[in-house]
Amino acid sequence: MAEVDPYWYETFFGEEWLPLAVGFDEQRDRAEVDFLVEKLALDSGARVLDMACGQGRHALELAARGFRVTGIDISEPSLAIARERATMRALEVELLRADARAIAAADQFDAAFSFGSSFGFFPTEEEDHEVVARAAHALRPGGRFLIDTINDLWLARHFQPRGWRVLDDGTLVLEDRNYDPSSRRSSATWTIIRPDASRGELRHSMRVYSCPELQRLLSEAGLEAAGVWGDADGSEYTRDSRRLIVCGRKP
Repeated sequence: MAEVDPYWYETFFGEEWLPLAVGFDEQRDRAEVDFLVEKLALDSGARVLDMACGQGRHALELAARGFRVTGIDISEPSLAIARERATMRALEVELLRADARAIAAADQFDAAFSFGSSFGFFPTEEEDHEVVARAAHALRPGGRFLIDTINDLWLARHFQPRGWRVLDDGTLVLEDRNYDPSSRRSSATWTIIRPDASRGELRHSMRVYSCPELQRLLSEAGLEAAGVWGDADGSEYTRDSRRLIVCGRKP
């Protein structure tokens, strides 16, 4: 498989990616926000930071429930969709194009979260440390930060080097995957074959963290352990869990 550009995330989430992205599903999105409200211990009117908010699946649902939400993302096409849907629903939500490594807020948010495997994109672990440190700095005392990502134990046991899927419009997406246990990076090349026979290609890579590693990142940022789960249904985290969700609390 071809090598992935270390800065792939700067261009990946564009118009080519949008048809492949996880779309809105009212039942699923509400259930995930139920989980976030509970595990982040959100009080009425709490101020929440959605890091890598994408098209706003969670940010908009939180805003609809009366929370004051700021969503940040580096993808302007995704943010445009989020803003359009916010306008359609008459929701007040702040949606900004911003880099999680450069959050300047201090003691402003009651909670922050990175949901849907949006953590670990950057080339170095130091940059991931910076993301957690910035999130912790943005929290008020008592605030919580939650990370949702893939479970490394599940990935190691169920890794498949190739896969494919067909979109509703007939587009075929072929996935050539690689997992490097030495660097702990999971990468993939997506070959997109459209019904008109035109083609596209996208490549991505992310650092896969273990539960102890994520807990250490939270601790080094000054956050106390506040929970670990295996999915957004609140299930126990085990080696068989597909997801890994960790939460830390600012003293």
